[in-house]
Amino acid sequence: LCPFDSIRLENNRFDREGILFAIDLLKQNKSMVSLHLTGNTIETDEDFILLSEVISNHPSLKELDLTRCAGPNITSVSFNSIVLASKGLKTLHLTGNDIATDGSSIIADCLATDPPLQELFLVGNTLNDDDAKLIAEGLRTNTNLKKIDLRNNVIGRCGCKALFKAIFNDESLNSVSSSNHTCNVLVSYCKIPCINTEIFGGKRGVLLAKKFAMIAPPNDPDVNVHLFSEVPPELIHMVLKLVQKYPEKNVWKYMRHLLQGDELLESGAAHVEESSEEEELSGKVISMEELKRQQAEAVKLVQIKSLSVLMGVVKGVVVPMFF
Repeated sequence: LCPFDSIRLENNRFDREGILFAIDLLKQNKSMVSLHLTGNTIETDEDFILLSEVISNHPSLKELDLTRCAGPNITSVSFNSIVLASKGLKTLHLTGNDIATDGSSIIADCLATDPPLQELFLVGNTLNDDDAKLIAEGLRTNTNLKKIDLRNNVIGRCGCKALFKAIFNDESLNSVSSSNHTCNVLVSYCKIPCINTEIFGGKRGVLLAKKFAMIAPPNDPDVNVHLFSEVPPELIHMVLKLVQKYPEKNVWKYMRHLLQGDELLESGAAHVEESSEEEELSGKVISMEELKRQQAEAVKLVQIKSLSVLMGVVKGVVVPMFF
């Protein structure tokens, strides 16, 4: 049998012989990196567990697609086994399988160990608020997952609030630092801001933007200097250094969305308006001089805001240290 890097056996309506054939292909192809079984029904927990064992021991598999594969008699045992076996994968699709965890924390526990998994698709299952809370806890210590798609489950306000807090816990600057700064969380109840994947500068840039969303909220003249009460005096110079790196204007919209969290959760808003400068100017013809003027004005606004933050820190934190 010739080796394969990727095998797609989608929507073939396999019986058990077909599933066992796919498992055998996976066993024999040690260099396989991708297996797609979308739309082929796996009827028993036994076969799911058999597939899990092969996945767990496979040396190179990185993507597994089991979209709409669960038969009517499949229990949470099957998906627990798949999740446990997926720690070496980078992408796992479990969409449309009517997954119910029955209170199990397997998904959350797996995420908490920070496996190499980068994308997890759990769309169209029956995960609820309790599941979302557990997943949120798992995300707090995860730095590799870039996307988790939980749309079309039964996750409501409480679950969404927990997931939101996982990426932006605004109780203090320390809690912000310990939030998740890498994963984009998708749910149906509301739009959780995708700041983790949209801000330039990676994890460090995201953390910087989140801290400033608390310290100096966009479009708000006030500076929340009381937040620095938890900063040791010997680290104040780092705070001042942070101020000098105030985020560029094009990330303000994401910072505003973070601060809209409670409002979005209360209303169950399905989306957030994300109009950019380009969208605002669409359909308008402006001269090069006007464009340069607007760009200069944007830079000026950033400088003014940064200076405002700096002065607020000096008056609220530095001056009281000496008087």
